[in-house]
Amino acid sequence: MNQRTGRAALLVGAIVPPLFVAIFLIGGLIHPGYNAITDYVSELSLGEMGWLQVLNFVILGVGMLTFAAGIRWGAGRGAGSTAGPIIFALVGVASLVGGIFVTDLHTAKVATTSGTIHDLAALLIFAGATVASFVFARRFHNRMRIYSIATGLFVVASFVALSPLTSAFDILGVTQRVTVIAAFAWITVLALALRAERALPPQMTRS
Repeated sequence: MNQRTGRAALLVGAIVPPLFVAIFLIGGLIHPGYNAITDYVSELSLGEMGWLQVLNFVILGVGMLTFAAGIRWGAGRGAGSTAGPIIFALVGVASLVGGIFVTDLHTAKVATTSGTIHDLAALLIFAGATVASFVFARRFHNRMRIYSIATGLFVVASFVALSPLTSAFDILGVTQRVTVIAAFAWITVLALALRAERALPPQMTRS
């Protein structure tokens, strides 16, 4: 992959996260029997329209793998240039796994193998985004650094608060959506920030 293609791949990293969010928001409105307030995003993979969210995970997976390649070949050296491609490649693979292995209903009494694998993949997606936010914070020395750290802390705090909030108010779907949107908005901003950096001279591009 040459540098021009790598920088185009960074643009994919900016586009795919909001596309994922848009699809699951629309899916939450049109999916029969689905409650966006109380149900996990992944539960859109169940039922007669489940194919839409499965496809959404696949698109996200391919997009994050492409973004990882973009960081590797299209972004300048600096914090995140080595760890970043690995982290987002793992996020991409986890997204593909999350699409292949469908979740269980959050009210299910017994977890299936598919549901367990999906939950582990989803955890890896969130963990990857969180770790990436702290890794790339070291790359910047302006508001992007503050934004990156704040995003990582917010995602961690959201997970800590998820269970008590859900138990108290039955708003599992809302709290998860806020967390997903916060993390994915940061990925889009990161991709745009990396693209905004001055391109490497040809002799400094990675082989």
